[in-house]
Amino acid sequence: MPRVSVIIPCYNHARYLADAVVSVIGQTYRDWEIIIVDDGSTDASAAVAAQLIADQPQASIRLLRQANSGPAHSRNNGIRHSQGDYILPLDADDMLAPTLLARMVAALDADPSIGFVYCDVRRFGAESTTLRSSAFSLDRLRFDAMMMPETLFRREAWQSVGGFYEEREFAYEDWDFWLALAAAGWQGHHIAEPLVYYRRTAEGSRLTGGQQRDLELRAELFLRHHTLYPPAVTAWAQRVCSPTWRNRRHLRSAVHWLAAFCWYLLLLARYQPALLRRALVRPLFWRMPIRIQGIMRRFGG
Repeated sequence: MPRVSVIIPCYNHARYLADAVVSVIGQTYRDWEIIIVDDGSTDASAAVAAQLIADQPQASIRLLRQANSGPAHSRNNGIRHSQGDYILPLDADDMLAPTLLARMVAALDADPSIGFVYCDVRRFGAESTTLRSSAFSLDRLRFDAMMMPETLFRREAWQSVGGFYEEREFAYEDWDFWLALAAAGWQGHHIAEPLVYYRRTAEGSRLTGGQQRDLELRAELFLRHHTLYPPAVTAWAQRVCSPTWRNRRHLRSAVHWLAAFCWYLLLLARYQPALLRRALVRPLFWRMPIRIQGIMRRFGG
């Protein structure tokens, strides 16, 4: 039985899937299995996965196929069919540095209180920058998603919170999951080295689209984990999610958005002032072309 299960959800990423799988095969740590979850792809993803399995008979690689259900359901489904005590989600267009599993497994082995391990990230493709995270802090995690999907966690921790939240239109399911683990008492551990390669493409991603309605998603997230937040933050989230301010998934008007944004900045100034500068530029930043985002990151931090 492998110790680590690498779960690769794949939706129409046939052109990148082999890179992701090969990056797992090249790990210095060898006690793993790969579960590829084809999430109802309409391209050649399933065929590419089948060919990878045929070409790597010595590797433990399996393919699950399902109707299109979104990344959160794909991860949960893959985990349910896996065997490892440690779980690593890997997006089909991303890759791992060769020592990632060895470093992360050692951290979980060393301390039973640690529930998940994350690292810095190297962006590549349409953008070439490094995302530097920080030591785990629940105070910061409440307002800032500190880790990427490629975070190693214990199966026990996943079971304790009921897995990933599977609402299709909720694009912050990873952040939601890390908050759930922290609320359940699990500690995080940061490795200050870019061991994940995150592909940036000109067409963007589901997360990029979600970040353009960031305030609405944050409000939903805060209400889902209301016990972690002060009453003033919960009051903001309730107002943003109320029918008088929001029409289905979006704020009703530019006036409602501006009111929600200014109110949120005041809350950050009170509870997490270190994040205020980033919050100020975020709405404009996520509407810029990806290459311009990369330039801004290189020169603006």
